[in-house]
Amino acid sequence: MLWYFRILIFYTIISIFSLAFFLFICLPVHYLINASYDFRYKCSVFYSYVYIYLLWFIVGIKYEVEGIENLPPDTPYIVLSNHQSFWENFFMQLIIPKHSWIVKKELFNIPVFGWFFKMINPIAVDRSDKYSIIKITAEGKKRLANDISLIIFPEGTRIKPDREVKFKVGLSKLVIEAKKPVVLMVLNSGVFWPKGILFKQPGTIKVKIFEVIPPQSLEKFEPREFASHIQEKINHEKKVI
Repeated sequence: MLWYFRILIFYTIISIFSLAFFLFICLPVHYLINASYDFRYKCSVFYSYVYIYLLWFIVGIKYEVEGIENLPPDTPYIVLSNHQSFWENFFMQLIIPKHSWIVKKELFNIPVFGWFFKMINPIAVDRSDKYSIIKITAEGKKRLANDISLIIFPEGTRIKPDREVKFKVGLSKLVIEAKKPVVLMVLNSGVFWPKGILFKQPGTIKVKIFEVIPPQSLEKFEPREFASHIQEKINHEKKVI
């Protein structure tokens, strides 16, 4: 009973904070003063810190990161990670410098969460548009050219920890053509924040940055071959994390 009470406290506090954040930051920044991307990005990082640390202090969901020293320090890069929970959408703001997401367009319709995403100008995937992948590739290259890293979940959606799915091939073309380092990451957030379950579990989420693929090593791959290669690597690391 005490545990459910703590969950209730978390949802109450984060709901109040999110409403205040939307009214006093999102609305003015996005719609009224047309603030710069850098300022909007800093606002999103602030929100993410609050969310992650409320989870830590109230719910008991902590995290540990292995391999953070592997992140390229002086160049934008592309992060490829498995996806199990909404947790990583906030967590990435804490460890990955200025970046953009490639996300489903439908996420923009989620109250607060969608507004939060819009602040950092993500690249939206419109599954009804047959030319969407061409637009995404062009936009992704623009972000990288402006020293903004990209985060991609090649599974395409949140997947339960014990499941494996075929990785999406479409974005492999962007990854190969971008000629930027590719950071491979795995995490097990779904163990403590399962998809579709309201009540989170206390524990320590493990995040592992296990490999950085240099740009010159990407040239030998075709998109479909690259997707299979990354799928094998991430699924293997996911099992041993």
